[in-house]
This record gives sequence, C-alpha cells and structure tokens, in this order.
Amino acid sequence: MVEEVVCYSCGEAVKPFVEWRCIRCGSPAVLRYDREFAVSKIKRDVHSMWRYVEFLPPSMRKRIISLGEGDTPLIKASTPNILMKLEYVNPSGSFKDRGSAGMLTSLRNTVEDVKGVCEDSSGNAGASVAAYCASIGLPCVIFGGESMVYEKALQVRTYGAELEVVKGSREEVAATAVREAERRGYIYVGHAWNPYFLEGMKTTAYEIAEQTGWNLPEEIYLPVSAGTLLIGLINGFAEMVEAGVVEKTPKIVAVQPQANPPLYTAYKKTSPPEADVGKSVADALSLRNPPRLRQMVDMLRAVKGDVEIVSEDEILKAHKQLGWLGVHAEPSSAVAYAAVRRKLDDIVASDIDVLVIVTGMGLKSTEILKLVQ
Repeated sequence: MVEEVVCYSCGEAVKPFVEWRCIRCGSPAVLRYDREFAVSKIKRDVHSMWRYVEFLPPSMRKRIISLGEGDTPLIKASTPNILMKLEYVNPSGSFKDRGSAGMLTSLRNTVEDVKGVCEDSSGNAGASVAAYCASIGLPCVIFGGESMVYEKALQVRTYGAELEVVKGSREEVAATAVREAERRGYIYVGHAWNPYFLEGMKTTAYEIAEQTGWNLPEEIYLPVSAGTLLIGLINGFAEMVEAGVVEKTPKIVAVQPQANPPLYTAYKKTSPPEADVGKSVADALSLRNPPRLRQMVDMLRAVKGDVEIVSEDEILKAHKQLGWLGVHAEPSSAVAYAAVRRKLDDIVASDIDVLVIVTGMGLKSTEILKLVQ
C-alpha cells in the first residue's frame, strides 16, 4: 500500500503536512501503509529508535533526522515486579523526541523548500521540536501559554527557536500557531494533530517488547494529555500481536490529574470530578479538549484498557517517592506512578509485572516544585 494520510473520522484524504486536519470534518488524520513487524528486520547495530526503521512509514526511511532518541533504560523499581521505562533520558529530556524525530524526518522527505515550522505546546513538545529543528537549521516558532514553566521556555530559547507567549486557553495557543504559520508560509506541525508524530511513538512499544525479551508486562501505566504516546503504544503492540511476536497487548492504563481529566470523563462517561485545585502541578497535562480524544477512547476500549485519575497530593507524594528510588521525574510524569503507588501493596503481593513510563525529567519543573514543597 502506498503511504497515505486520511481523516480518522470520515476517511477523507488529507494532504501530508500541507493540511494539518481534515478539511471536510475538522478531525485529525492518521497514516495508512503496509505494516509488518518482524524481529529479523530490527537493525541490531543501531542503538536508537531507528533500529526499527523498517516498521515506520516509507517517508521516514531515508534522510533520517536524529539526535540519538530512543533506546532508553528499562529499570527495576521498588519491587522486582515494577519496571520503569526512563523516557526522560531522551535528548531534550522527554518522550516527545521520538515523535519529533519521526515527524521532521517525514516532513523533510515529503515537502520541498520548507521555510520553517510552527508548533504549540505546554513545554515539552515545543522544546523537542525546537531541538530537532536546530539540528538541521530549520527556523522554528514555538507558541506557549502564559503558564509555560520557566525551565521549558528557557529550553526552547536555548535551541535558538522563537518563543511566542499567548494569553488565553491552550486551544487559543494552538489557534494562534495555526494563524501565524499561514501568515509566514510555515508548516504547522502541532504534535497533537500530526499523524507522523504518532508513528515515532510506536517505537516505545517495540523497545519495551525487545527489552523484556518479548515477554510483556501485564500492565503499563502512563500519563496522558494529547494521547500521542497512548496511541503509539497501542499501534505498536497491535503490530507485534498481528505478527505473532507477542501474545497480547498489555492492559494499558492512562492516568490523568483530577484537575484536568478529559479522557477519564469521556472513557468513563461521567461528569468531571470536583478538582482539588484550579491548576495542576502536572503542567504538561494541560489539554482540556485533546484533538484525538475520540481516537483515544476508541483505541483504549478496543484493547480493554482503563483510565485513572489522581489528586494533587498523590502526585506530589509519588514524585517524592520516585526521587527516593533514584528517579527524578517531572510532576506530570509522576502522575502515572501515583496510580501505581495507590495499589502498591496489592502489586507487591501479586506475581504480575507492572511497567510505568516516566515521560519527562524533573529538572524541567524546578520552579513549580518550589511552590509546593
């Protein structure tokens, strides 16, 4: 099958990168191409996510843009049956580097004469896109809200990107990025919308499977906002199940802060719980209307996953306990461990293997933590 981009909702063809969403119904797009996972095709001498290049879209298989992302550690935590995938050791300090590397590689191979790109972000995706644009000398403008934490704003500027702070909601930040991309003649590469970003995220699933000797943990916990990692994991595991490499997809548990749980309310078909604060310490989980919400719900239901919410107090306690384990995560990443910590006694007493994905580095949130400690 030739690589094509189509609308997730109505199936309408979408022009890669030129159209950032479906022009018929406004929904996000997904990629279609021949997908066939085979252990024999892993490039054993490559120690990055590109060891799995043969399972990525054709547009990602040449002129690769890389800073060494992927091949992140899988460690044992407080008990032998709790594993942690340290995605925060990626080049820009977060899991977003997998998506940025894949997306910008496809952009370079798909669109000629790109003048620059615009991205909207609460912080980590913006820093990641800025880093990869810097590596190839591509002009980049990152749009963030007034609540973007200092460390992430500084990181964006350190990579030489232009940072524009927008007043208003997260959705208004995105709308401004789209308008400015049109005005400048740049490509809008909003990670929450871009289908190529999802493809880079699949490599996390491949890595987990390979690092566990193809014996997957029973449960995987991860923080969720835009849902790129969630979708990428499910897609990656589905490919390996279809290939007969692994038996089944683990139970995927998405975790969100009680202060902002759009996936939880949609998946559980319930009203939002009463938040214990107006603003969460989990600053990276800020999307209140994620574009791929319907897709997340559909895919999570298909694999019989679940969604949990955690309080601010639980997040801070989980953050502290992770530190005692030698894992310095940002609070948004500690959200996933907070859900595991709640069940710690039962997990310790059981024989199931649980994996927590630690998505972002703690040094990205020093100023926020000063306010709560």
